[in-house]
Amino acid sequence: MGSRFTIPDHEVEIFAIRAQGSGGQHVNKVSNAVHLRFDINASSLPEDIRERLLKLGDQRISNADT
Repeated sequence: MGSRFTIPDHEVEIFAIRAQGSGGQHVNKVSNAVHLRFDINASSLPEDIRERLLKLGDQRISNADT
């Protein structure tokens, strides 16, 4: 089993937003979504974990500063 760690609440930003694009069965009834922002470089994660996350190349990880 891998290492476990806790991310402090102040390192995570959660935003309720209006959803974009077409959805599924409830497309005309529900139009909200949640965006989660987490600054990997400024986080308290161990250095090796931060490096592994940044090397993933996942499209959900961006370099956006805004």
